[in-house]
Amino acid sequence: MTLDPIMPLVEQTISALFQQNFGKLPDNVRVSANEKCLIIRLEGFMGDTVKTMISENSYGALSSTRELIVGYMLAQLGDLLQTEFELSAARFYYDWHDEDLSCIISVILREDEHYALDDTYTHKEEIHDEVAKLTAQVEKIPQKLHSFWVDRDFLVVVRRGLLIDLELALLEDGHQEALRRAKRKVEKRQLAQKSRVSAIVGRKLKGVYLDWAFEADSSMLVYAFESAEENAEASSGASDSAALSD
Repeated sequence: MTLDPIMPLVEQTISALFQQNFGKLPDNVRVSANEKCLIIRLEGFMGDTVKTMISENSYGALSSTRELIVGYMLAQLGDLLQTEFELSAARFYYDWHDEDLSCIISVILREDEHYALDDTYTHKEEIHDEVAKLTAQVEKIPQKLHSFWVDRDFLVVVRRGLLIDLELALLEDGHQEALRRAKRKVEKRQLAQKSRVSAIVGRKLKGVYLDWAFEADSSMLVYAFESAEENAEASSGASDSAALSD
């Protein structure tokens, strides 16, 4: 099943949702999809506010603001996807990337199919080995790994069976958001800065996005790579700069 024909309409619907709720649109909205999930990438939403919080190191307030914004919209987004496009959202994951003020919302359409359908792609075994190794350095080797590409620019890795006894105890005591913030800080550093994934696939990494569904002991990791168009623009810009310097 291909969802490509309805993607422009989904992008319009999401843009309208932001305008309706906040009176402001992100600088850019991109929606990519396959039969398993939608990847919604937003750029530049609340840019000045976020920049101020980052410059003031107000990461606690920034995290809370982001959680409120996205969390507030998810129920509406799920309803719209169902009523307008007959797409049933099984689960949402989301994360932000400070360097370009972007956000990725991953909408899981049919969760069980992540594990029933096995995608084959070049370097898959190397990717799984790399993610398992890096994950084990901060918690433990995942019990299950599944991965797939969405729209050629997003590599999605689903990890299951991650939580250790200490984390389970924190969750039992109601410290879900504190655990999420701590894991983001530690795991994202490991999975972004120390990862060989970019070198393995031979593409420039644009951002790493990471979230958890603690109740399912599941995590979604999204590696976003620069598109062919962005690479071409970068090469053109470098060529122009070289020509001017000559």
